[in-house]
Amino acid sequence: MKIIVSATLKILKIGGWLPLTVFSTHVFLSRVIHLYDIFPPMDIPMHFAGGLAIAFFISKCFQILPRDYIKKSRVSLLEIVLIGSLTASTAVFWEFAEFTFDQFFGTNIQISLANTIQDLVMGIFGALIIILIRSRQLNIGIGEVREITFEWIDGKPA
Repeated sequence: MKIIVSATLKILKIGGWLPLTVFSTHVFLSRVIHLYDIFPPMDIPMHFAGGLAIAFFISKCFQILPRDYIKKSRVSLLEIVLIGSLTASTAVFWEFAEFTFDQFFGTNIQISLANTIQDLVMGIFGALIIILIRSRQLNIGIGEVREITFEWIDGKPA
């Protein structure tokens, strides 16, 4: 039990507080105030905030990993790629969960295919904001991308 509490506190400390806050806000708005019934477009900024929060959390998790033996440009580029791909995956699984709720509980969370796609785009757009911020912080430019690409094409080891 002690290890679970310790791991939970660490997750919250490194950035897990933001996705938890966005999710708690979502639950409050949807289940307590029923805001999505009153104003359905509120779903749009919530998906953006969710994507932003997940991307922030993934970035913070990546930042605490040891980086002693990998070239800085590769670690930086890997972080950016993982922020985007893991956030997009999270958005997809969120939509799977909405679909499952609709099927099993007779709800109508996924109003339409257009709504589902819009939700995915907003989540990924939230991730894009974090990617742009981290790219500037890490000083990732086209030069690093070009270097890694040419080394990959030439088959040179990292």
